Amino acid sequence: MGRIKEKDKRSLMTNIVFLVKNAWTFDKGLFVYFGLYTILTAVSPFIGILAPKFLIDELMSSKRIEVLLIILSTFFILSVIIKYSIAYLSGVYYPKMVKIRFEFISIMQKKSMTMDFKHTENPKTLNDMESAWRAVNNNDDGIEGVFHKLFSLIGSGIAFIGYVAIVAALNPLILIYLIANVIITYFLTLRVKKYEHSKKDEISESNRKSNYIYNIMYDFSYGKDIRIYGFSNWLSKKFQEFKDDRVKINTKIKYKYFTVSAIDVVLLLLREGLIYGYLIFRVVDKGMGIGDFTMYFATIGGFAAWMQKIMTDLAHIRAQNLYINDYRDYLELDDENISQNIKPIPNKTPYEIELKNISFKYPNSKNFIFKNLSLKIKAGQRLAIVGVNGAGKTTFVKLLTRLYDPTGGEILLNGVTIADFDKEEYYKQFSIVFQEIKMLAFSVAENIALSEEDNIHLEKVIKCIDKSGMSEKINSLEKGIDTSVLKILDETGIEFSGGENQKLALARALYKEGDIIVLDEPTAALDPIAEYNIYKGFDEMIGDKTAIYISHRLASTRFCDVIAFFEDGEIKEYGTHDELLKKNGRYAKMFNVQAHYYKEDVLKEVL
Repeated sequence: MGRIKEKDKRSLMTNIVFLVKNAWTFDKGLFVYFGLYTILTAVSPFIGILAPKFLIDELMSSKRIEVLLIILSTFFILSVIIKYSIAYLSGVYYPKMVKIRFEFISIMQKKSMTMDFKHTENPKTLNDMESAWRAVNNNDDGIEGVFHKLFSLIGSGIAFIGYVAIVAALNPLILIYLIANVIITYFLTLRVKKYEHSKKDEISESNRKSNYIYNIMYDFSYGKDIRIYGFSNWLSKKFQEFKDDRVKINTKIKYKYFTVSAIDVVLLLLREGLIYGYLIFRVVDKGMGIGDFTMYFATIGGFAAWMQKIMTDLAHIRAQNLYINDYRDYLELDDENISQNIKPIPNKTPYEIELKNISFKYPNSKNFIFKNLSLKIKAGQRLAIVGVNGAGKTTFVKLLTRLYDPTGGEILLNGVTIADFDKEEYYKQFSIVFQEIKMLAFSVAENIALSEEDNIHLEKVIKCIDKSGMSEKINSLEKGIDTSVLKILDETGIEFSGGENQKLALARALYKEGDIIVLDEPTAALDPIAEYNIYKGFDEMIGDKTAIYISHRLASTRFCDVIAFFEDGEIKEYGTHDELLKKNGRYAKMFNVQAHYYKEDVLKEVL
């Protein structure tokens, strides 16, 4: 898994350019509002600084009513216009910023759904996903937080110039002293934020574990088990354990923030005492006017706070840059074995598939599932893969479908290595029903077509439902194929039985019309007769397509052209059902063992 080394991490400016370029693509209008917002926020504080000076100067000299009214009305009107405009622009700007964050979330979601499947089973990747998620999961941190602070900083920078000019006119040494105070706080804050980021892996792992337990507690599909086996207290304790770990980490982080805040308070007291003492000295001994005293008093108080805000925003941006790096690292997770010479999928069907000297072990594992496995599936052939659990049957399907790439050897489709195909195009060739059926909380039609309502071929959906043996059940429902599945999004939704879900999954596979058919033990919840009938009936529906049927019930796949008996990652026996029975080897022994568990009438039906 390729990753960017720490020393090669992107600079802050590189990431800002990345964010701005994407935001410009998403919404150019944002920058118009931002420009106006920046100028107004920069001007706003000086109304409160200059208005009192002009009023006091006039009161201490001529005391002209008309001038006082002009000063008051001018500053009042300016203040109202500016503050209203800032509020309005903020109201427009913030929703736009949220929308842009959602665009970045969409990019991350697409990566999660399209990255190499092997990453989805890697705990390290899951932790990385948690870290990347912190770059997009709220308004104040990560990507959106950086935008807010960045836009605020530009306005603060413009205002800073005005503050510097006024404070420098009073005494350049005071300016230097104020800046030094704030810089100290800045580096202390940045140090704590870096410490917080250094704990990201621990935080991610803790969050991932507690979220897993949380989802179980709120997932109604676990409801029966939780109640019957009475493990709600056990789950709650597990959840509390993981949350306690998170609290311990947070406590350490918050203590460091508290230390920085305490130092900042001490610096504030020293700063206020020294500077305000100096201002009083200038009034008493140097004849500074009350108007100037008021202006400098307000400026220094505002400057210190403004400078503090700038430094805090900078520290926040630099700290959040670390999470943006995590986000970009996640987006750039390497998909290995990408061919430099993408070839088109062959047009000639049915397909011939050949595995040549395939070796495979899962990432971070030393144990090989396959070593030098070779097998040819002829065009249009029905291949049955059978064997005990753990024999490698499901791993075989993962390699065939390129959910994983072989550690060694190659897989050919019509003589062309599948590593040279575009993955998404290759996936389109398969209609697969996996062991674990995943139904979505949408309509029956959407579950079968896996597409928006406008793109669903309704007649085709109905035809596939009929072929899968679910037409009687669906027709009995008031809304038919428009009935919602599950009650998560629709309280009137229906929860189908395990066998019914499996039949809907078969309808889904038929609807896709892939040229290679794979049934990976999807009918385990059915009885032997039902399984055999579904396998045999499904086989009759697919025409001359190449098909692979996987089952631990040997009688269910006896109709296939050829059977491969897997054991310990090897093909121990290969041939037709009758040939393997005559060999009286492992297949025959397992078949006879299983036959003892079936009633005589079941065997007659199946055999």
